[in-house]
Amino acid sequence: MPTRRDMVLGGALTLIAQGCACAQTRADGHHGFGCMLDAGEAEPYLARATALESFDHSNETLFSSSGNRNLDYALAQMLSRICDVFGVLPGFCFYDDHDGANAFATPAVRMGRTDGTVLFGKRYLVKCLSSRESPEAVVAATCAHEFGHIVQYKYKLAAVLKRGQATVKRNELNADFFAGYFAGVCKLRQPEYPAAVFATNRYARGDHSNDKQHHGTPEERAASVVLGFETAYRQRRNFADAIQIGMNYAMQQ
Repeated sequence: MPTRRDMVLGGALTLIAQGCACAQTRADGHHGFGCMLDAGEAEPYLARATALESFDHSNETLFSSSGNRNLDYALAQMLSRICDVFGVLPGFCFYDDHDGANAFATPAVRMGRTDGTVLFGKRYLVKCLSSRESPEAVVAATCAHEFGHIVQYKYKLAAVLKRGQATVKRNELNADFFAGYFAGVCKLRQPEYPAAVFATNRYARGDHSNDKQHHGTPEERAASVVLGFETAYRQRRNFADAIQIGMNYAMQQ
């Protein structure tokens, strides 16, 4: 019988198979991604999301229609790694982002006993994979950022970060910190891992908006990633410590 993780990883493989993709403009005109949706807001997106499928570890059965076994396997392994590092297991599905290429995290549960749901737009993925520099790291940066929001939901951090704030900047910079932490863990395991791509990717998605969807300036987003990276790579702090460090930092922003 497939486990919860099998289901999550299987869902990830459908993203590649359907030629999905990514970008950074929301349908309502706001810029940036990593946006958080409450359960009610997530319903329209979940309604057009793909079904989750199982991933059989016993014989390494891969989703055959992607045409690229290495890419399929790498994506599944990357998601598993994020789950292990962050101690969360969200549902992971892909939706038709024809009205604004994007990725979201929500506390809404699509699969039983999971820690919320991450939705990755089809067009957003295609754009990520077309990146000139380390497209696999661009996808990983996006997923780690969204899983960072799941950490916020699971440990009741989201409301604390948002309390009294006119924008979502603290929540987004905190998620960027978690993405940087994951990059640091990957760099420790694989010295040649292109961790710098996480910072450049977040920098490119910074904004100078004054509305509630302000995610942080390019410099603020890159700095959050760098701090997360240093927490893992140079300081070798465990994730429990990282949660506190990341919260302390975000609350000062």
